[in-house]
Amino acid sequence: MGLQIEEFTSSMIGVDNTTLAYAVKNPLSFVFNSISPNDWYVNSETYQNDALWGAGVNKSAYDPCPKRWRVPTDASLTYGDFSVNTMILSDLGINVATGRTYNSMAWFPSGGYRRSLYGTLGGVGGNGYYWSVSVNGTSAKYLNEGMSGVNPSAISNRAAGFSVRCVQE
Repeated sequence: MGLQIEEFTSSMIGVDNTTLAYAVKNPLSFVFNSISPNDWYVNSETYQNDALWGAGVNKSAYDPCPKRWRVPTDASLTYGDFSVNTMILSDLGINVATGRTYNSMAWFPSGGYRRSLYGTLGGVGGNGYYWSVSVNGTSAKYLNEGMSGVNPSAISNRAAGFSVRCVQE
């Protein structure tokens, strides 16, 4: 069974986190909400939860990272100097140019994202999108990398499907 793409409408989203409970029970579902504020599980700013991934406080049960790891607080502070270097995959013998190396140690692939409207793919092979726990009003900050540049403090609505890159505490 593959990924299921499901839009939650205002009649399905509740203040009692019914959408959150559904998402936990159905990890292969991409849940999105096209209603403002375009959060993936609520349809009102009042019910947005800025601490689902910890946000520098106690680790929550919904944090996608394992114990002693966390989602970066702010990509501009966590990730430093990026290079446009490519990496050779020795086992395949091919040159990979769709991603960036960080400090010659970590590879950030340009895996793209799922759009917040309809859940379709975008940016695959051209850009990488990595969530942080930092918020900006009703939106959240993320790291956007591509061969043309890096934006460590980009902003998007929370219904977008970006990658999560855990860092060690």
